[in-house]
Amino acid sequence: MADGKKRVLVVTFDALRPDMVTSELMPNLSAFADQGGRFTHNRSTFPTETRVNQTALVTGCYPSRHGIVGNRFWEPIASPEKLFNTGDEDQLSEGIRRLEGRLTDVPVLGEILAEHGKSLAVISSGTPGGTRMLHHKAEELDGFRLSLRRPDTSVPADLSKRLAPIPPHTVPSFDWLTYATDTYLNVVEAERKPDVAILWYCEPDNSYHALGPGAPENLAAIRYADAEFGRVLAALKGEDINIITLSDHGQLGIPEEAIDLPAKLSAAGFPAGEALTEGIDIVVALSSAGGLYVRDSNLDMIRYVVEWLLKQPWCGPLFTREGAVPGTLDLADVGLDHRRAPDIGLVLRSSDSANAHGILGTTVHNSIYPPGGGIHGGLHAKELHSWLAVGGTAFRKAYISDTPTGIIDILPTMLHVLGVKAPPVDGRVLVEALVNGGDAPETKSEALSSETANGHQTQLEISHVAETRYLEWGKLN
Repeated sequence: MADGKKRVLVVTFDALRPDMVTSELMPNLSAFADQGGRFTHNRSTFPTETRVNQTALVTGCYPSRHGIVGNRFWEPIASPEKLFNTGDEDQLSEGIRRLEGRLTDVPVLGEILAEHGKSLAVISSGTPGGTRMLHHKAEELDGFRLSLRRPDTSVPADLSKRLAPIPPHTVPSFDWLTYATDTYLNVVEAERKPDVAILWYCEPDNSYHALGPGAPENLAAIRYADAEFGRVLAALKGEDINIITLSDHGQLGIPEEAIDLPAKLSAAGFPAGEALTEGIDIVVALSSAGGLYVRDSNLDMIRYVVEWLLKQPWCGPLFTREGAVPGTLDLADVGLDHRRAPDIGLVLRSSDSANAHGILGTTVHNSIYPPGGGIHGGLHAKELHSWLAVGGTAFRKAYISDTPTGIIDILPTMLHVLGVKAPPVDGRVLVEALVNGGDAPETKSEALSSETANGHQTQLEISHVAETRYLEWGKLN
């Protein structure tokens, strides 16, 4: 274990695709990765949505253990009248109250650190609920949490009164990137020096969504985020802080209008909506991936719906509990076998085609985003492939690893660096990147498929490194 005196800074570039990290576009991040450790085979968790992966970051676990099975999901205790939206601060905080504090089924980073006399600070320009997800126990642990979208929910409670006014939100989000950086440097680092800090940049996710990966404004946002990271590096020069840079997922382009899945299901004889209220038999919880909740989890209806889905040109990979329906794989295969999981895991069809800006990867969607914008959530390799690079005295220098890694590995690795014993998790300590850490474990591949009588086949590829699983891609043929 480490000596217990080290500190860790996690800098997240929301949705950053590794294939867009170049020395021309992101010189500071590229140089940081070249000088420290770069992981070329890093993977998101499924669904490849932000709050799912934020929870994986602070628990080291897949949704099957932590219980946040989507950005939105059916949780009637937390939200009896509509989908539980973890991005909505008011709905999330009320849901936590209704759940009597049991948002996740496993310990989170803030409480693990507190049990060992250590502290966590979070600054996020992402969704207000997402900020709370990163440190939802900040109030009771006397922590630090700032959401640029909801400064009134800050911890300490008087924090927003001490800070400069937050500028209006724009896309690209230049001013918010600067404000987040300033707050980290001038407040968190200057005054608190926490054992772990998370600085969550909302770009390039914001401009990916609104304008599409590779749009001129999106490229400008990526350059600006890199410049802000450069400011962080310059200010911390000489400090013994180990820095972990990552993205939570990638993103695909959306060439067409949303398909309106609830309307399609209802027209096919499966009344669909946002809650299992009178007259509604199916709850739809997905933008490009997620799932369907069937009234009473009726297996006959699940079979009928799956059979109908398999006939639709926009249908992608399908999953059910224990793979009970032909043409589907097991929810457990994608780490989604939790009591809150949908009865039918559904990914809308994606492709390797380029968007209008020449960036590979597009998908069908059921979201609020416009044609020409971007979305994430599914099992395309470009969504699952995420950024990871590290630097500092705990890590090897000029190191490149092709061994599979994932966002679930961040918590056990940083706890190891801090000298803190991790609780049981799904991730692993990235020993191959540590000074004197040893060699990477052996990697093995696994291919899964489930075929129907008419030839439809859900396929999934998984990598195994010791006891840890990583999703490579999934598709429907």
